Amino acid sequence: MGAYRMNRSIFVSALLATASTLAAPTVARADAVPGGVADAGDEVVVTARRRAENIQDVPISVQAISGETLERKGTIDLQSLIDQTPGLNSTGGNPRNFSVTIRGIGYAPTAADGLDNAIGVYFDGVYQARPGQVLQDLVDVQSFEVLRGPQGTLFGRNAAAGALNVTFNKPSFTPGQTFEVSYGRYNFAQAKAIVTGPLSDKIAFRTAVYGTRSDGWISTPFRRPFKDAAAQKGIYAPTATDDDKTAGTKRWGIRQQVLLNAGDLKINLSGDLNVESDSSAGYSSGGGIVEIFGPGNWGINTTAAQQARVTTARNALAQLSNFGGVQNWVQTVDPRISITNNYNHMRTKNAGISLTADYDLDWATLTSISAWRLWTFNPPQDSDSTPIDIYQNMAISHSDQFSQEVRLASKKRGPIEWQVGAFLYYSKLKDHYVVHQFGADVIPWYNAYNTLAGNAFTPIPLSFRSQLTGAQIIEDTRVENRNAAVYGQATWHISGALDLTGGLRYTYDRKNGSSPVDTSQLPTSLPAGITNAQLNAFYNAIDAVQRNAGLTYTVPGYPTTVAATGYPLNIKTSNDNVSGTVSLSYKITPNLTTYVTYATGFQAGGLDLNNRSLDPSAPPVAPTKTKNVEAGLKASLFDRRVTLAFAAYQEKLEGFQTSVSFTLPNGTPQRGATNVGDIRARGFEWSVGANLGSGVSLTFDGNYNDSIYTRAPSLPAPAELSYNGIANINAKGQRAPYSPKWALSVTPSWDVRIAARTEFYSYAQYSYTSSYGTGVTQSIYTQVPNQFNLNLRAGVRLDDRKYDISLYANNATNEKNIISQALLAAPSGAGVTAYLGRTVNYNQPARYGLTFRAKL
Repeated sequence: MGAYRMNRSIFVSALLATASTLAAPTVARADAVPGGVADAGDEVVVTARRRAENIQDVPISVQAISGETLERKGTIDLQSLIDQTPGLNSTGGNPRNFSVTIRGIGYAPTAADGLDNAIGVYFDGVYQARPGQVLQDLVDVQSFEVLRGPQGTLFGRNAAAGALNVTFNKPSFTPGQTFEVSYGRYNFAQAKAIVTGPLSDKIAFRTAVYGTRSDGWISTPFRRPFKDAAAQKGIYAPTATDDDKTAGTKRWGIRQQVLLNAGDLKINLSGDLNVESDSSAGYSSGGGIVEIFGPGNWGINTTAAQQARVTTARNALAQLSNFGGVQNWVQTVDPRISITNNYNHMRTKNAGISLTADYDLDWATLTSISAWRLWTFNPPQDSDSTPIDIYQNMAISHSDQFSQEVRLASKKRGPIEWQVGAFLYYSKLKDHYVVHQFGADVIPWYNAYNTLAGNAFTPIPLSFRSQLTGAQIIEDTRVENRNAAVYGQATWHISGALDLTGGLRYTYDRKNGSSPVDTSQLPTSLPAGITNAQLNAFYNAIDAVQRNAGLTYTVPGYPTTVAATGYPLNIKTSNDNVSGTVSLSYKITPNLTTYVTYATGFQAGGLDLNNRSLDPSAPPVAPTKTKNVEAGLKASLFDRRVTLAFAAYQEKLEGFQTSVSFTLPNGTPQRGATNVGDIRARGFEWSVGANLGSGVSLTFDGNYNDSIYTRAPSLPAPAELSYNGIANINAKGQRAPYSPKWALSVTPSWDVRIAARTEFYSYAQYSYTSSYGTGVTQSIYTQVPNQFNLNLRAGVRLDDRKYDISLYANNATNEKNIISQALLAAPSGAGVTAYLGRTVNYNQPARYGLTFRAKL
């Protein structure tokens, strides 16, 4: 009994001790590798230069987190990794419009099908075309590497500002089994099973199976009443649901590998399947209202006319049942409640097969990586941001990609180490975009608003609702992308201490695409007593006139003239580039290395395929180019008890690709994808790992980043200006989006042997980011304040680490950190622009639970 009390006291004291270490909000990060630090004294091997190297010898800024560290911390996905990697950030509310930024560069604010991202994502050397492909359970990982700055020479494919390099564990000829289960708050449950071993003396296998689920935690009080009211009134509402919670998660996956080791030839065949079905974006809340604009708080609605529009829109929504609607709505401030009435599910599939062959030529190693990947995304969602059924839209995506890379690398260390290679890539993206699905309340909303506003209009009869509800306008986008590259890089060991590295890559990229519009589901006859012009006024008001430029439409309610602008048909672009790198590194001592690096990067040009009003004269989006100058040092000090990495950098991006309002060379106003300006990121980053003795370790990582526009002559004005008549501003000198000046992380940990074959361990991971903006231009309505997060875990390892039992608390202080935020606008349907308030998507609340792991 006394031993039990003593061990329990140790457990509780460790949690408190590790937490108290984090009192100051100026430190942050995790057990990651500083350039990298895993555990001080351990050699960290990375593949940042496509060969296995000690991270201390790699002359670029790299942060690496070992699979063991990810496992120990219960790291689930990329979102939980961001807290451990200062300078890495993510954007977007769902997998389709998700993007990654490094040093404040890489932001892609729209899910533009014809554009690429500036950050490359690689799984076992295979490029992942869609950034959302990284949003999966990270299970059985060997290492996770963040490569900062342009990686154009060796990684190439759109790694203009950096790359994420994920390596999974490979089959082993030593039998092994790992089983893990976790359970926690909101019925969070996760299970993993990993089995590896020989099938013969030359063939081994590795199987990883995993699943994650949790209940929703955001109340949806409007959904069930909406469904009941629709049924009671006999109104067709195809998107109704009786879900009472959102933000739940269901994911599962399997990865199967077979390794042939035939001496000089090694072949690894890998296949994986990941399936996800989340009731929102998987990690955010789905849009709780945090602020209401109106009497006493007009926010950005400053003029009398703007206030009148807001008042009219609110009154129309509140009184909608008087006009045949199915749900009343009184706006209230409640950030923990989703205001939507229709179902919201994100269904994603990510699968692929790869074949990696390594042939030992004695003097060199020949490597071939052949891969096919599939990514699908089906996101039924409530798009009008109200509990009224006005409209929905969704983009059902299907992406196939094929890649082939061949690389020849010198094997033996000599005066010169080198590698050369070639890369071929083809992808085809099919995007079945429901640009407008009519809701059951769109006619009542249109009639209600215009009646209360006193506008001259012709009410649309409710009898037309049976023909309109559920009808869809489709934009079937198709885009093909072909890419080819050759590259080479060499390191000259000038002396035992001095190395010179140089490399070049030539890339050719071509895209072609088309976005035909299908209006065949629209009613084929006019409503009773309504003319074509009156129905056209209704369609225009509810944003339901969607066309291809140059075509004539005979749909009732559509203009009879040829469309001068619209979704594009049969457009293409191509470009090529030579990018490169040069670096000089010097070992002052065997444990202290300094380096300076210059590198360039290339993000291919693109097509504006999702622009409903594209002018045929609009040019394709030009390529983006980056340049990075970086100097740093890496050291192992005090008998390798302390490891340190530090880098100072200046990175320039020319031709930032995004979607904004701008003016064409012929003077025509345009909104769509274009190159809006240049960005400069300047700062420094560090990572320190220390073994303090007695089982106590500490890692401290951080990034200071000053990322601003150096040229941005015409960006959209922030809401507080645009809503008062100012359309565009010169944003030169403004901070770039998603670029906090400070990002910090600290992790103290304590491991102690409490019995002959039993260890106790604990850690506390504290992360902090300073404020930043989520919009293309800085606005008080899209500012994220200073935020921090605290994760705790403590447990015991039994039977010489064969078994592991731990308790955890993620977001232990229950912080409401912002994932994304937006202005709540009155829904389209009355030709009205009115901001009714502000919505915010938050991170998950405090989660605590238990994990059991067995390694047999």
